[in-house]
Amino acid sequence: MDKTLRRMFLGLLIVICSVGISEGLMCYFCGATGGHSICEDPYTYIRAKRGKGDPTTLKNCTYPYDEICVVERFSSLGSTVSEIRDCSDGRHFSYTSNLQYNRSAYERLEKLMPNNETACVWDGLHQVCLTKCDTDFCNGPQYEVDGGMLLGASLSVMILSSFLQFITFGY
Repeated sequence: MDKTLRRMFLGLLIVICSVGISEGLMCYFCGATGGHSICEDPYTYIRAKRGKGDPTTLKNCTYPYDEICVVERFSSLGSTVSEIRDCSDGRHFSYTSNLQYNRSAYERLEKLMPNNETACVWDGLHQVCLTKCDTDFCNGPQYEVDGGMLLGASLSVMILSSFLQFITFGY
């Protein structure tokens, strides 16, 4: 491969890699009521990350809500009532106002680590589930690729690896 073509691909690679760079934590952002919503739709998430969907679903978190990304789900009688994906300071969530009524129910959620694991509690009215994570777009819906679960970041690494192989070896 000649040097001009190699430089062009290297420049393209730099542009692709820098698209996701932001000044703060980037989170998937949406809120919906009922089940099977836009918040659960992986194609909405994929399209937004590719710059083809709704850009308002990608949020650059600002102080003080720039510490973690969250997914909050509220269910009643086995059905999803609402889902929220947003930025957080790690201390205030949409259910925080309920703490005055049943604070002990939420202690497990308060202690949850930002490792993308989900914990659920029953507050006497709803099942409340919380997921905390601290990397860009970690709170987006998971989607399947060739039968396996991948996060958007994993897919980006695979694409980056393919570009590097192409630039290095010419195939």
